[in-house]
Amino acid sequence: MPPETDRATLWRELRSWPWYVQVGGAALAAAILGSSFVIAPLAAHDFPDRSEWPEGSLPERLAVGAVEEPDDASGTGRPEGVADYRGDPLWTIEIASQGDQAARIDQGVLHLSDKRIELERDGRTVWSREWDEYGAEIGVAGEVVVISERLAGLDDEAYEWPGRQDTVALDIGTGEEVWRDRDASFVSVFADAVVMTECTGKQEDHIGDCTLYVRDPLDRSLRWSAPTYASAQVDSSNHWTGEPLPDRLLVRSFPTGHESRTVTVYEDGRSLVSAATHGAASLAGDTLIVYDDYDDNPADGCSATLAGHRFGESAPAWQIEATTRKTADLAYCGGLPTGRALDGRLPLTIDGTPSIVDATTGETLWEAPAQGQAIALGPDTLVALDWESETDNLVAYDTATGEERWRATARFGPGDRAWTVESTLWLYGSSSMWGWSSTDVYAYDLDTGEGVVLPGAAAYFGPGEIVTTTGGDDAPVLSAWPADLW
Repeated sequence: MPPETDRATLWRELRSWPWYVQVGGAALAAAILGSSFVIAPLAAHDFPDRSEWPEGSLPERLAVGAVEEPDDASGTGRPEGVADYRGDPLWTIEIASQGDQAARIDQGVLHLSDKRIELERDGRTVWSREWDEYGAEIGVAGEVVVISERLAGLDDEAYEWPGRQDTVALDIGTGEEVWRDRDASFVSVFADAVVMTECTGKQEDHIGDCTLYVRDPLDRSLRWSAPTYASAQVDSSNHWTGEPLPDRLLVRSFPTGHESRTVTVYEDGRSLVSAATHGAASLAGDTLIVYDDYDDNPADGCSATLAGHRFGESAPAWQIEATTRKTADLAYCGGLPTGRALDGRLPLTIDGTPSIVDATTGETLWEAPAQGQAIALGPDTLVALDWESETDNLVAYDTATGEERWRATARFGPGDRAWTVESTLWLYGSSSMWGWSSTDVYAYDLDTGEGVVLPGAAAYFGPGEIVTTTGGDDAPVLSAWPADLW
């Protein structure tokens, strides 16, 4: 599901709003969700390759396999034919409370909760750090961990759009402060870079003067910069344990506050393409795809509008409407299962038919032989949902022959999300300001249709892995599993 303004990127979306809206929204979301970190990275991530997976032995504090049997977290029953996953976890770590996250690093284990991060080594706390604001930007970047929260209490200007951040980098081994910055309005942390926007002009209802800086996380030395006409933030949901800065950076800017948005693609400080949009965005080769899958009127059908903007061109190269699905009570419209392209191809439902669309031209390359909803793409497979069936409703088509490769039973709602990682299809729940539709995550083998469920409830995706939580509220445990199970 991000880089996109997705239902799952709640805190990044909230961060782009004026401060007075943020305060009320953060309080409401905190009460509803309980934690700003639970599951959100599920919906908007690129999955790193397996070279990012943890190596070495598992922590001794909890043995391999010491996890609870799979259960149905949503209480609606697992799909027919879906078995328990019997493989061993990559690692397991005990946590203090549900919603916490953890990461194994060379220096020990980093524990992250709503307003606290700490390093534990050999069963003891080496250092800890607390902060005041909900939704702080946190990221492990090489030898430092960077924490960025809204700057408050110093002067009234701190609250004027776009505001400023109090950003501090801590030595990951000792917790000692390495550097601090109080000039940036938006901050995003990657494994090898910190992206900051600094603005010199006020921007509430008018354009100000801003610059986007990409800096080295260890000493803040400049890698590249680009002038922007408004405050800007990276349009992604980069996981806090660190993913490298992409060669092409997708940035969302706000010329007149929250009401106006522009998405721009940068490469080494050079702008490749820009497009105005309130919806989500993704990249497919040399094409920027923007789409709006929010449809609040199911009476005239449910749809999402997509447009492709080629690098170096001002007008969109193509625009199409894709069919989305109504809820069972016909009261609401769901979103796109995915807005990301695979090898320059998009899985979309065109006029009720699962289809593959060329992300460069917008042309339909392939159509399924039956009606349904396209939900995901494999290298030579289109996976669709048969709306008319309750069992055997998940269909995989061979895109070379048009024949069915397999059928399986899936529980997949109108707003749920899908993602493929090599040989694995992941299906998981949608989210909104009001909570999650499901915390179950199911995996299907793209080659055979075999389905499995992991133990416990989904917590979040990390680099190359999916993390689940077991043990309930009394003794919660995080377990990490390979993102590709087959």
